Amino acid sequence: MPGLPKGNLGDDDRSLDDAVVAFYAAQVEHSHLIQHLAVLNDLNAVDLRALQFLGATDEDRTPKELGGYLEMGTGAVTALLDRLARRGFLDRVRNPDDRRSVRIELTVDGFAVVGALRSAYRRALKRSLPRESVEVFIAFTERMAEEFRAPIADEVDGSD
Repeated sequence: MPGLPKGNLGDDDRSLDDAVVAFYAAQVEHSHLIQHLAVLNDLNAVDLRALQFLGATDEDRTPKELGGYLEMGTGAVTALLDRLARRGFLDRVRNPDDRRSVRIELTVDGFAVVGALRSAYRRALKRSLPRESVEVFIAFTERMAEEFRAPIADEVDGSD
């Protein structure tokens, strides 16, 4: 892929370079899928990422957790939640354990958007992942997710 730096890997790691190129290309296509679903639902990409985060677990999230994920301040998160609530994608509900705080619940419409994204993933995996590789893929993606949660400082200084 032109323009993508190869890094400092030796000849023994050429296959790792090829994997990086392939993963990068898949991420570009994934970003396009996210953008397409955002446009289709008249959302901006941040709105869709918020819904994606909120729909990633069965547990309600707090505005603070959402802000941490999106790396947004309190005012920006409040505006985002107001916008998504007005559109009917989520509700704020009182936290039964702490009446001073709220939790965020996706509505049926919010789950529909998240469901469309999950359906796209399911379709892509069904078409591209051999059945005998499912367990390996799950283990791989779980490890990748863990690596992506690692501190950004590790990536900034170029160490791996």
